[in-house]
Amino acid sequence: MAKNKKLLLEALRQKKNSCSLSEAEAALAAWDFQAGRQKGNTRVWNYKHVTLTLHVPHGKSGGRNLDPGAVAIVIRKIEEADAIQQSEANNVR
Repeated sequence: MAKNKKLLLEALRQKKNSCSLSEAEAALAAWDFQAGRQKGNTRVWNYKHVTLTLHVPHGKSGGRNLDPGAVAIVIRKIEEADAIQQSEANNVR
């Protein structure tokens, strides 16, 4: 795992209660997730067969930060993509 990717994932884990959408999207992009369709306050990200739908935070209660549950899902999806990438790297060798 590249150092930059590892740092981004660790930052997500530490900032679970105060993670911005841009921080989550930067981590997703580092793991080669592709931004898919966007409609209203919903954004879809894909990596191979791993799909993630993010809801853009809004309103007084949400502010600019993602819900901690959404951050947990982002972390889980990144871990799934990481497992796929590691498996592919091992098969190449």
